[in-house]
Amino acid sequence: MGVRTVNWLVVLAGGRGERFWPLSRQRRPKQFLRLLSDRTMIQETVDRVAALFPPERTLVVTGADYVDLVCEQLPAVPRGHVLGEPVGRNTAPSVAWAARWIMERDPEAVLTVLPSDHAILRPEAFRKLLRQAVGYAAETGRMTLFGIVPDRPETGFGYIEVARPGPGPIDVVRFVEKPDVVRAREMVASGRHYWNSGMFVLPLGTFWATLERTLPEVAGGAEALVRRPGAESAVFAALPEVSLDVGVMERAGHLAVMPADIGWDDVGTFAAVARIRAEQQPDRVHLDRTDDVVVIGEEGPWVAGIGIRHLVVVRTPDVVLILPPEEAQEVRQVVRQLAERGCHELL
Repeated sequence: MGVRTVNWLVVLAGGRGERFWPLSRQRRPKQFLRLLSDRTMIQETVDRVAALFPPERTLVVTGADYVDLVCEQLPAVPRGHVLGEPVGRNTAPSVAWAARWIMERDPEAVLTVLPSDHAILRPEAFRKLLRQAVGYAAETGRMTLFGIVPDRPETGFGYIEVARPGPGPIDVVRFVEKPDVVRAREMVASGRHYWNSGMFVLPLGTFWATLERTLPEVAGGAEALVRRPGAESAVFAALPEVSLDVGVMERAGHLAVMPADIGWDDVGTFAAVARIRAEQQPDRVHLDRTDDVVVIGEEGPWVAGIGIRHLVVVRTPDVVLILPPEEAQEVRQVVRQLAERGCHELL
């Protein structure tokens, strides 16, 4: 007899997107922006796996302030499938709430957990691997991660070390925190390290048992969220702020990795957008004798550049941001300084 698999998609859409200011604002953070196409990041996330997950088996976890925005951008997803967190507590509580919510309906489910703001340039290859990962997780009961085949010694990502080079699924040996460039080069050269994508396939029974062992307070909080509708503020106030990777995955054991060469990027900064959109310039831009200059943002004034190189220009109707790509992580410092100066109209 075959294994019964009920597939659910869980989309994590709670980020504030401070590193994408001034495009990203408090009322409309990164996942709700059209950064890479005419679809928003969250719409692209759901679109690329729509053949695998119908709207009635799609769940979105977001901030309470963004529930209406999610419903506006994903009108096919039932409103009751959009969970609004009153305060962010990182990804472990988010996934725990989603898992407990789904457990009430489909206790044999296999969950696919995807961030709402990643780029995947080869979606068909991703769907093929995702089908394989879901089938493997359902058959074996093992939690499975997507490990991205690295194409450069990236220091901004965590890595997963595996027992042998791909193809997968492969046993996880350990997680490696963001390395320095020397260590990153060594890991890429080894062929046994993959970028940790933050995308997971989780058999519900295995995940819940692991959560109760590793983060019992989060498991208890998630159960309270389901049992006590309307108590979200009180429950979240008592939850720890902890990521799924650190709180659960790194302590779980017996994990598998599916190596993935899918054109993935976490689109964490404007530098990532510049990499993906290097050949695309919006309207009302004139660049003369420039090198490695990317303009981002459809609204705002004309942008003209002459004889400049290695810059990202971000324009909006009220702000123009100019920076070299290597300083893209510092944008959130600007946001904090503006908040300290009381410039809330810009946030």
